[in-house]
Amino acid sequence: MRVGVCLGDFVPEVGGGYTFVSQIFDAFLKLAHVSSHQFVVFCNSEHVKSLQAGCENPMLEFCGVPEKGFVETAISALKHYSPLFAYLYKRGSRFERAASERHVEFVWFVGGGVYDTPEIPYIATVWDVQHLTHPWFPEVSSEGRWDYRELMHKRFLRRAAYVITGTRTGAEQLGWYYQVPEDRIRILPHPTPLLTAERVYSKPACANRLGGKKFIFYPAQFWPHKNHVNLLHALKLLHDRYDLDVNLVFTGSDKNNSDHVKSVVGELGLASQIHILGFVGTDELVWLYRNAVALVYPSFSGPENLPPLEAFSLGCPVVISDYPGAREQLGDAAVFFDPHSPEKMADAVKYLLDNPDLKQDLIKKGYERAVRWTAEDFVEGVFSMFDEFEPVRRCWS
Repeated sequence: MRVGVCLGDFVPEVGGGYTFVSQIFDAFLKLAHVSSHQFVVFCNSEHVKSLQAGCENPMLEFCGVPEKGFVETAISALKHYSPLFAYLYKRGSRFERAASERHVEFVWFVGGGVYDTPEIPYIATVWDVQHLTHPWFPEVSSEGRWDYRELMHKRFLRRAAYVITGTRTGAEQLGWYYQVPEDRIRILPHPTPLLTAERVYSKPACANRLGGKKFIFYPAQFWPHKNHVNLLHALKLLHDRYDLDVNLVFTGSDKNNSDHVKSVVGELGLASQIHILGFVGTDELVWLYRNAVALVYPSFSGPENLPPLEAFSLGCPVVISDYPGAREQLGDAAVFFDPHSPEKMADAVKYLLDNPDLKQDLIKKGYERAVRWTAEDFVEGVFSMFDEFEPVRRCWS
């Protein structure tokens, strides 16, 4: 088959999504030559040259697709809202037209999220259905976002030939909320990001200010569901209840919630202990993991997250919220807490700090779990879906 590989948003500021797509795409480039299928890579037009430059396979074709404008977005929404409009309006999206011109027969949407529902059979990738598991957060509910997400998810997921999710929890959610048949769901766990290259990493801007003090680390974009505020309350409890002065480093892009987080820092009197660095590069990220006493990850949402795997690979113990899917992804290589409770969050951090043997045990178990599943394993799993679907796709021109 001729398979389209659709990368979607491919910029570092996306955070974990960029990390995931980058490592999967790198593994795909390494393995594409062993597949019997032909590939066309679709990406944002401005990234075509840079991706081609890193590709040594002359058989791979690259195609730039401009971002959707307002008119195309509106037409896409109308197709979802009105079956009659979709039936009468025969013109495909820019992506569909580009794929048809290149005789693409099957499409793999590499990144999580929801795209236009093409007429071409496709594989969808889903990281979460947070608008249904946590519909109260503004990032999935305000300004019509909930309705738009639900509309797009419902059509996109139900029409997919296969839907990739990373955990059994995620598969169950797809069945509960969208009635996706079990035989069309494929569980491919998130691979561990490759951040272990043997080289000297640059220190972040806060390194001198930390001055050798103990610090915990939380890399997450500033969405409300990432639960920065309850972590601040836990840090306050560590100081007031246990007389522990632990610094806390936040990294991640602002998603219209960092001002609120900063205001809580001031209200709790934690300004001297909090370091908000914004988006940081790989060098700084690795330095923070390697020097933190722990990754503390209080997010409400799963069922998978990448930072715990990054921490595992770099010898950083993990203290994490017990969201659905967390234990399935991380096993016994982390300390878990209730993300609703600053008290339990503080107790979990103190428990780790008071038990150096536990810390070493978590580091060992984390590394073992990190190397268990690679990006190459993930891509080989996707290739098996191509092979499985090929006898079906050859039934029409």
